[in-house]
Amino acid sequence: MQDVFYTFGNAALGLKGSLVHTMRVMQNQRVYNLARRPTATRDDAWWLWLTTALGILGLIEALAGSSRGAFMFLAVWGGAVCLRTHECRILLFRTPMLWLVPGMALASVMWSQAPGASLRAATELGLTVAIASLTAGLVRPRAFVSAMLICLLLGAADCLMFGQMGTDGLSGTTVFLGVFGSKNTLAMFMSFLAIFAAVVLIDGQQPRLLRLVAVLAFILSVPLLIRAHSAGAAVTTIISFIIMGLTMLFARMQARERMLTLICMAIIGIPLLLAAIAAALDGTLATGFNAFISGVLGKDPTLTGRTVLWHIALAQIQQRPMLGLGYAAFWIQGNLLPEGIWRAFQIDNRMGFTFHDTYLEAAVELGWVGAAALVLTLARTLVGAVRLALVQKSWPAACFVTIIVCLLSRSAGEVDLPYPFAITTYVFFVIAAYGADFARGTTP
Repeated sequence: MQDVFYTFGNAALGLKGSLVHTMRVMQNQRVYNLARRPTATRDDAWWLWLTTALGILGLIEALAGSSRGAFMFLAVWGGAVCLRTHECRILLFRTPMLWLVPGMALASVMWSQAPGASLRAATELGLTVAIASLTAGLVRPRAFVSAMLICLLLGAADCLMFGQMGTDGLSGTTVFLGVFGSKNTLAMFMSFLAIFAAVVLIDGQQPRLLRLVAVLAFILSVPLLIRAHSAGAAVTTIISFIIMGLTMLFARMQARERMLTLICMAIIGIPLLLAAIAAALDGTLATGFNAFISGVLGKDPTLTGRTVLWHIALAQIQQRPMLGLGYAAFWIQGNLLPEGIWRAFQIDNRMGFTFHDTYLEAAVELGWVGAAALVLTLARTLVGAVRLALVQKSWPAACFVTIIVCLLSRSAGEVDLPYPFAITTYVFFVIAAYGADFARGTTP
């Protein structure tokens, strides 16, 4: 019997030693990953913040329709790459997931109906994603949030001072457009400003002066968002704030509390889901939805022409269902169908229009394969942002979850990405890179 206990004791000690060795190897590997990943020091953090801010200002100017904005975005980050060439080369392709959609866009040149336009747009999208990846690798999340706030506030002030009225292509009414060409773009911009301002205001680790600036930014964002006359943007912004609060509440719970909360949500949610399915089958849900659209949002049953665009998009997808027409190959001047749509919706400049559905837009250009790649990228980015928020329990991480939810809630009625040199595309891929870095244990 003593020999048996002796044998079991030696086996237990051996198992303990193996586990300790494994944990030390994992810890050393994590330290190695952190050591080999270049990060900004205190001496150069200020100019990286300035580079980020100037780049964002360039994207805002590009959003207003100026080609100088894209040049500014590329120029400031080109200078940063020249100063830190080795670090940027390491950071650039560290996350293959980021390159799924840009790679698909570049590949579409081979079958595009306008290969020149697809090649140019795919190259510009690749540059946008590359700079987003570098931003996440060199700039800490809290610094990125502060840079976004300052730049969005400057953009809002520009709208307030130099904004103009214009005709909305979907509704045909005269609305305030700011310095942008669309009220939906203005509404999206103000939604972002409200979210980033709220996060900086609540975050106690931000400088006090910056938090005072956040108060001004939030106060400015609300009336401009209302003036945009976009009920959908107002609803998605409210949803985003709810998600932000729930994210931080859930992150600060213990594991057992999270499990109990999920069980309670399932107990409440499953009957509601079954009731919604039953209502959809007997037509009650459709009637209620139409009443909400017309009574609350003030829109007609076609969602101000969106359903017409969706039918056109579905017809285009049937022509090339798998791989699409090519990235950025549909909305080209001279094509008969886009010209007819522009004329019907009073788009005088004959550019900057979409099918007002992110997934249908992707399917028209890149087929269902490209749409699936975009959905996968969206899903992985959301999961990465949620994991980051639950572990770090910080307001910048909660902000990232909120921004992704805001973009997802808008995706069924607007197209915010993946556009080259678009601020929404840039912010989305920055958050995607932050989440992927955290999954590898290399979050800054």
